[in-house]
This record gives sequence, structure tokens and C-alpha cells, in this order.
Amino acid sequence: MKKRQGLSLIEVLLSVVILGVVITAVAGSMASNLKVSSESNRQSLAVEYVDSVLEKYKIHWKSPTNYRRAHRPNLRVQNRLLARGMVASIASRGLELDGSAASSNPPPMRRVTVIVHRDGKVLARGSTLIGAPQ
Repeated sequence: MKKRQGLSLIEVLLSVVILGVVITAVAGSMASNLKVSSESNRQSLAVEYVDSVLEKYKIHWKSPTNYRRAHRPNLRVQNRLLARGMVASIASRGLELDGSAASSNPPPMRRVTVIVHRDGKVLARGSTLIGAPQ
């Protein structure tokens, strides 16, 4: 009886098919993980943008002139944080100390709200109260 050496053609083809199935499954899983990672990175950038803008307003409105005129700070540096397709909306509203709408100018405090959207979905939202400087 002869001793057989090597693999038959059927065994090689079966091995290639199994390897192809495994590689396809791994590649699909990796693609899914990359998509989740990309969305997570965009959301992190949006949160960082909101925090940075709110902090910029707090610092800028320490000046009585800027606060009284509701002068907006320069957000050129912060706007670099926005990834392609992100849109930020920033609103400020004068409030009385009890939280009702302000009737005096300048108001005793202002609420600044920042919202970052992408494709109609809110990625991050933040708000802060800033009191009138003394």
C-alpha cells in the first residue's frame, strides 16, 4: 500500500472556502466597529464644541460692555472642532433672577444654549446661565 502525501484538490478547495467565509465574517465585523467608532468620534467632537463655546461665552461676557450689548465672542477656533456636515445653533435669552423673561436691559442673567446637529440628528446640546458682571 502506498503512503499518501499532500492534500487532494477537494481538501484544498474546501479549506479555501472555509477561509473565505471566516475572512468575510471578520471583515464585516470590523466594518461595523469602524462605523460605530466614527459616530462616537463625531459625537465627542460635538460635545467638545458645545463645552468650548459655553466657556468662551462665560469668559467673553465677564466684560460689562460685551454683556450689556450681548456681543457674541469670536468662535473661529471653536468652529474648527465641527466636523463636515455638523451645524451648530447658538441662542441667548435674557432672564430675570426668577427665570422669567427679562424686562430690563441688560438682563440680570442670560441663558446661552448651544445645539450641534448632523443630518437632522442632535449630537450634543448644552446650556449655561451667565450673570451680569458687576
